[in-house]
Amino acid sequence: MLRFLLPIVVFLSGCLGPVRDLYPEDESDRPVTVYIVSHGWHAGIAIESEAIIDYLPDHPDIPQARYLKFGWGDGRYYTDTEAGFWLMLRAALLPTRSVLHIVGIDISMENYFTGSQIIEIKVSEEGARKMGEFVERRFRRNSDGEVIYAADGLYTNSVFFEARGRYYLPKTSNVWTARALRQTGYPITPIYSLTSGNVVQQARKDGRVIR
Repeated sequence: MLRFLLPIVVFLSGCLGPVRDLYPEDESDRPVTVYIVSHGWHAGIAIESEAIIDYLPDHPDIPQARYLKFGWGDGRYYTDTEAGFWLMLRAALLPTRSVLHIVGIDISMENYFTGSQIIEIKVSEEGARKMGEFVERRFRRNSDGEVIYAADGLYTNSVFFEARGRYYLPKTSNVWTARALRQTGYPITPIYSLTSGNVVQQARKDGRVIR
């Protein structure tokens, strides 16, 4: 019963505020750069790789780059560059296996994602560590404890791994991105983040709009 009441309590009490132990008010205490990148239907999260790489699995397909961008979604729809309406409907209505997409980026975010909305956010080192631990727990592993390659990624220097958790509405990729950002202590409410527009709107509150 408590888990059904909690979203109602959060809704009535308003959006979640910052976690000051992780997200201090003084920006000088937040040296790590994080980006929310919205591609239309889907929003992902990127971070300076040196702040998170130690928390990721040791796997040869993990991209090596200045920034790492993460996204989570349906295992069939997300990995299929020609996916149509029916795969999208299947992903929305049926609990399906999920994947984790990792992109390695060595140029500025705005030059890499030229057609996307981008919000820059500064977080603390401890907040980045919490985000790294969150992402690390999202990898699905085999009986030997190894992460599982799923498919080539959507971009150069990117890859899909099998992920934990089933994908279905309202458990969307955008809610996942909001949850990842919330690990840093940022004032964002994941249950309000069903669409990428919701994520961007909340990210703008204390972030810098790049595009």
